[in-house]
Amino acid sequence: MDVTATGTAQPTETASASSLSQLSEDYTRFLTLLTAQIENQDPLAPMDSTQFVSQLAQLSQVEQAVKSNANLETLSAQFSGLSAVAGASMIGHEVTVTSAKTMLDNGLSDGYYMLPTEAVDVSAQIVDPLDRVVRTLEALPTTTGELVELGWDGKDDLGEDVLSGLYTVRLTAMNAEGDQVPAYTYRKTEVKEVLFAEGQLYYGLSGDETIPTSSVLAVR
Repeated sequence: MDVTATGTAQPTETASASSLSQLSEDYTRFLTLLTAQIENQDPLAPMDSTQFVSQLAQLSQVEQAVKSNANLETLSAQFSGLSAVAGASMIGHEVTVTSAKTMLDNGLSDGYYMLPTEAVDVSAQIVDPLDRVVRTLEALPTTTGELVELGWDGKDDLGEDVLSGLYTVRLTAMNAEGDQVPAYTYRKTEVKEVLFAEGQLYYGLSGDETIPTSSVLAVR
């Protein structure tokens, strides 16, 4: 996904502009044919002008519809620009976001999780960018219905410190019957930049993670 900070992609031809251009060509061809038929009609059997008037009226209606669509596209672009500017006020705020990632910085991680239903056993694997499991966290708290801190101390399974960076969290929760139940992972982190692409706002977080605004659970 190509996004730009509080900006938009380079302008391209809109659907209404393309339709209006095509309509103009059709309109010109229609007038040319109409003129040719009038010039070459049989004086003793003149053509029925009603049909041509009707077609001209239809072309006029289509033209007005295309222009209305162009106005709507302009308004949409203006609203998108205002949204991007408004979104810039989020920079520097702490947000809680839905994410399968956790950022490790000097031995501190920003990972959290939530259990929507009861579980008796919760564990998590911490996976590095090379898809290697560096730490397995066992017997995590089974609190239901609220955010729980993951509590990773930045060490691997051998007790050695790992490099700071963005890691993946694979969370597993089991109920008393031994069945896996839903478990969701989150981050509490700071918004570094606001990005705009395809009419949508995104937040750039630490670790170069980009998430849509719909992933935000809370803002501070």
